[in-house]
Amino acid sequence: MTSEVEKFKKKLVIIVPYRDRKEQLNIFQFHSKIYFNEDKLDKNLNLRICIMEQANGKPFNLGSLNNAGYLINEDYLDYVVINNVDFLPMIADFSYSDNPMLLIKHGYHNLPMLPSKNSKWVVKAPKRENVFLGSVLIPKHVFKKVNGYSNSYWGWGFEDTDMKKRIDANGIEIKYRDGFYHPLIHDNLGYKMNEKEEVVPSDYHTNNQKSFNEKWKDKDNYLEDGINNFKFEVKSNEEVYKNFRNNALFEIRHIKVDF
Repeated sequence: MTSEVEKFKKKLVIIVPYRDRKEQLNIFQFHSKIYFNEDKLDKNLNLRICIMEQANGKPFNLGSLNNAGYLINEDYLDYVVINNVDFLPMIADFSYSDNPMLLIKHGYHNLPMLPSKNSKWVVKAPKRENVFLGSVLIPKHVFKKVNGYSNSYWGWGFEDTDMKKRIDANGIEIKYRDGFYHPLIHDNLGYKMNEKEEVVPSDYHTNNQKSFNEKWKDKDNYLEDGINNFKFEVKSNEEVYKNFRNNALFEIRHIKVDF
């Protein structure tokens, strides 16, 4: 069991999967500089934020970006947090945990699925024990044991469901913190509007659900789909920000990768 003092000596890498949301990225980076320099607890963390940008024309692959962020920093980090660019921590706890941890409790609810088209359609807050997304902490030993994220989900959805399945399949307990996050509104690519103006799952969602169901017919398939066989190329690795506070490093890097 890691002590309270030791928790703040651990090195954290926050991985932020990103593509084509420049306005949200600008807000996220501005907010992060304030939060991680001023928050009562998290200003003490040794912290590297990596904006992981997918630099190719393929559909978005969040799982592969997470794997690239981990592998680039594997020799440095003690744990990772996967944080969506559209969730800003307001009252949170990013300190180390020996268990995987869902950091966000408040912030899911009342998000429009298609805000530019029909604002009445909203995503209700899911039960926490059923999800592992938004802002999640994974210690290094767990990330390696479950072979990272799947690289098989393109476009939108199920990479986070697959990760939770990997953790559950290894009998590892997921714990929870009561973090409050501010969501940034955007179109949800998991849904679309049909001709009857009904919100239905997108093709990405449907295809990825089929892939998920097929993959988990064999509970050991995850051993062949993850960081152990993932190939990628770093196109650029830019330092965006660096600051030493309370004898701890805080930096932001923007990394572009192809795979």
